[in-house]
Amino acid sequence: MKKLHLSESEKNIVEHILQKHIPQRVVWAFGSRVHGNVKPYSDLDLAILGDVPLNLAEHADLADDFSESDLPFKVDLVDWNQIDDGFQQIIRENHLILQEKTKAKNDHNQPQ
Repeated sequence: MKKLHLSESEKNIVEHILQKHIPQRVVWAFGSRVHGNVKPYSDLDLAILGDVPLNLAEHADLADDFSESDLPFKVDLVDWNQIDDGFQQIIRENHLILQEKTKAKNDHNQPQ
């Protein structure tokens, strides 16, 4: 069984940042923190899924918040729309769902 190799406090930080910036996106964790070949400072690989690519501001805000957080490791963000089919297949085969898509009542990404 796959397991996300994060402490409860680390997982809470990650989930908070994702909900703050991209609650409408599905996020998958993949890489060493999923398949178990993890060291304490191994990075966390996240695939951000969605119908359209992340815009530059969303990506920058996410990266900044992760960088400034108390996480003792780097978080690598991968935009699903920007990677090739081969890399997508590798991720599909070995991932865990970290965040499901949520529908906020006042979603700031909805057209006005």
